[in-house]
Amino acid sequence: MRCYFNLLSGSDTIKDTDGIEVDDVEEARAQAMKAVEELREDDDMSNEDWQGWRLEVVDEDGGILFTIPLGRSFIH
Repeated sequence: MRCYFNLLSGSDTIKDTDGIEVDDVEEARAQAMKAVEELREDDDMSNEDWQGWRLEVVDEDGGILFTIPLGRSFIH
């Protein structure tokens, strides 16, 4: 299945137009966690800057599979 990793905060949305192919939701979650860690390593933003942002993982039909908050409540 193909899933997409969209970044959302209030009225701001950064859509993933490419997506990735995964076998199941568990693999999608593992890839999402990896993407979040890479995003944090590549970006100078602090936890406060990420407050209110979330990574929303959706399927090909736009159905939400799960959401990961990126702010202070995110656990590494």
